[in-house]
Amino acid sequence: MAELRPSGAPGPSAPPAPGPAAPPAFASLFPPGLHAIYGECRRLYPDQPNPLQVTAIVKYWFTGTDGPSGFGFELTFRLKRETGESAPPTWPAELMQGLARYVFQSENTFCSGDHVSWHSPLDNSESRIQHMLLTEDPQMQPVQTPFGVVTFLQIVGVCTEELHSAQQWNGQGILELLRTVPVAGGPWLITDMRRGETIFEIDPHLQQERVDKGIETDGSNLSGVSAKCAWDDLSRPPEDDEDSRSICIGTQPRRLSGKDTEQIRETLRRGLEINSKPVLPPINPQRQNGLTHDRAP
Repeated sequence: MAELRPSGAPGPSAPPAPGPAAPPAFASLFPPGLHAIYGECRRLYPDQPNPLQVTAIVKYWFTGTDGPSGFGFELTFRLKRETGESAPPTWPAELMQGLARYVFQSENTFCSGDHVSWHSPLDNSESRIQHMLLTEDPQMQPVQTPFGVVTFLQIVGVCTEELHSAQQWNGQGILELLRTVPVAGGPWLITDMRRGETIFEIDPHLQQERVDKGIETDGSNLSGVSAKCAWDDLSRPPEDDEDSRSICIGTQPRRLSGKDTEQIRETLRRGLEINSKPVLPPINPQRQNGLTHDRAP
């Protein structure tokens, strides 16, 4: 555990986190939603009675501190300590605060196996770790709070190639591969921001074979993607050479090559073969007793 730096969602600057047996006067200093979370942290890290805490001007607590937020989870992060480092950095707290802000503003929740395309080194360095996978924390157990059960989702930093494999296959499969490679995460899925090789470069044949087999057997569980769209009025002439219309005018749409067409056809065929469950009969609306009732014929 000497190489681990546990990080939870950023919380308020406060005295040592009270455990379940904290004195009533001391426990009253903390919002009720945090008691169980602090208690679980103290259970796992009893040698850290007064850990470093980072706060933000606008706080985003998934579980709610004075009332339920409706999300029911908190984020954790395990980061490898760098040589000569005596204090944990604060950028993981900023990272988690950014993810929390996204959840609150979009109302899109996170689940184990999800991936986050960040497209930038997580610590703003030159690192290859530029994206994230999410999984159930391997050590922190779900806890009961006055507002419901709270689970802990751990952030795992990954390289671009690993993210693409998770998109083509699934996040849980790539997480299992990361667990088998000590320098890429190991059993606790520790993020090493100085990792310079992907799991496919560390073990080129075995890892890629497992991904290819998983894609062939399971397909992809990617249910949707996010995209940014923009458009221009092509009827007006471009204002200068950098105007996007100067690129579009006079050009023809790119045609798919025969290789691309065959790859798409083969992917669709495999997907249809995997989804071999019988099709349900159509549902016809029928009116009974003055009410519209949907029932299979």
